[in-house]
Amino acid sequence: MATLGELQQALFADAVVLGAPRLTRERAAREVSWVRILKPGAAGFEALEPGDLAVIPGSALGGVLARPSGSDGLAAVLVRARVPGVVLVGGDGQDGGLALLGVVAVESGLTVMRVERADPVGLERSVIGFLVNQRAGLDRQADDLQRDLARLALRGHGLDALAAAIGAALGRGVAIEGAFGDRLALHVPADRPDGAAAVTRYLARPSNVALRMDIPAPAEDQGGGGALVLLGSDAANELERIASERIVPLLALELARTDAVRQAREETRRADPLPTAGPPWIVLLAGQGDGGRGDLEAREAIRAGLRRLLPTTDVTLRGSAESLELRLVAAAPPDDPDGLATARRVAEFVGRPVAVSRPFIEAGSRPAAEAAARATLEAGEALHPSPRVLRATRLPAYLLLGNLHNLPDGVRDARDLLAPILVGRSAAQRQRLDTLRAVLETASLGGAADRLGVHRNTVAYRIARLEVLGGWDLSDPDFRFALELACRLVQDAQDGI
Repeated sequence: MATLGELQQALFADAVVLGAPRLTRERAAREVSWVRILKPGAAGFEALEPGDLAVIPGSALGGVLARPSGSDGLAAVLVRARVPGVVLVGGDGQDGGLALLGVVAVESGLTVMRVERADPVGLERSVIGFLVNQRAGLDRQADDLQRDLARLALRGHGLDALAAAIGAALGRGVAIEGAFGDRLALHVPADRPDGAAAVTRYLARPSNVALRMDIPAPAEDQGGGGALVLLGSDAANELERIASERIVPLLALELARTDAVRQAREETRRADPLPTAGPPWIVLLAGQGDGGRGDLEAREAIRAGLRRLLPTTDVTLRGSAESLELRLVAAAPPDDPDGLATARRVAEFVGRPVAVSRPFIEAGSRPAAEAAARATLEAGEALHPSPRVLRATRLPAYLLLGNLHNLPDGVRDARDLLAPILVGRSAAQRQRLDTLRAVLETASLGGAADRLGVHRNTVAYRIARLEVLGGWDLSDPDFRFALELACRLVQDAQDGI
């Protein structure tokens, strides 16, 4: 197929559009599948099909317009057939009829163009030749894309690379979905101006796309299957439809291969042995980034570093760099029965909070320990600041502290309690709150100083000033507890938490 605009530019660029200065963008985008010439009498167009370009010789037009309601009857036939456009060839001496036909065209929504030439048969042949050659060209482009995808698949580049190649070839956003509608890959060409909007529409409503083509499973007893999705509000063109039909069998094989690899990995992970130095063992869990593909190399580097940091007899690294979490099973030595020293080493190395489960001695208890560590990590990361080592034994405490912001009137009461130090510049207020909280949450002035990165005497001076400003006695344990909660509530509110 070709569009009406492409045909006009290639074959009759001098055409005059009746009733309009030029083809609109919407009308130029209408697709033409074939061409038919009007024979004398409007009945000659009864065989028109949607997508046919109607060619009307000027000699035939005179006979049609001479009849009662001739222009209206002709327009009705053309509108009913949903033709993309009408090309009037010649038409000399029909100025009045052309004017009438132009009015009818505007009123009925038809696109009528007049060309100054006397050979409608020659025009018909030119259109047919263009359409046939256009299809051959589209087939070649689809074949090229198919070969490119086959090379990428054979080299094991994965679905992300395939989606990027498809998007680059078609010039629009592409998504590859799994059998249950899960998004396995998503790519938008960088030079596509409406790419972000197309992705937003797709994520908000997966059916709001230009084209969705099912990817069948290669066989009923195999994995795979899903959909190839072309993003955007504009309808898919002929190249995109042809190319999509060509490449879905290859994508079906790639989805099946990906599914088989995933199952093999899961089976391998389930078979991961526990460290030989145990029991007892503990599970260590940490976040592993935002899940994007761009940081896979960094994740692999961290995993390699952990293997060098911790003996394989003491620690087993589970999952892969593609996992959402960093998971380890470690032996708990006699001098560190809760595994806290190992957890601190891992947290310092990865630079993020690490959750540690309760010790367990049965191999079958590992999944439960992993689930407990995961719940602990989620609860602990909601705290601000989050402790570097999060213990599953303290999960209720983390949940309690994380729900402080739900206390009725909690923030208002906290501000009232801390009102004496919430004065002056915002930077000064922040320093006072940080100092007070550090002192309340650590066991000594030295620990508070290390946390704040200042000298111990500086902390002592600041606290003395705060006691004067607030009229407080920080030796009172009940009052210290209330102040600590107030600091948490106010700082969380300031951070928008």
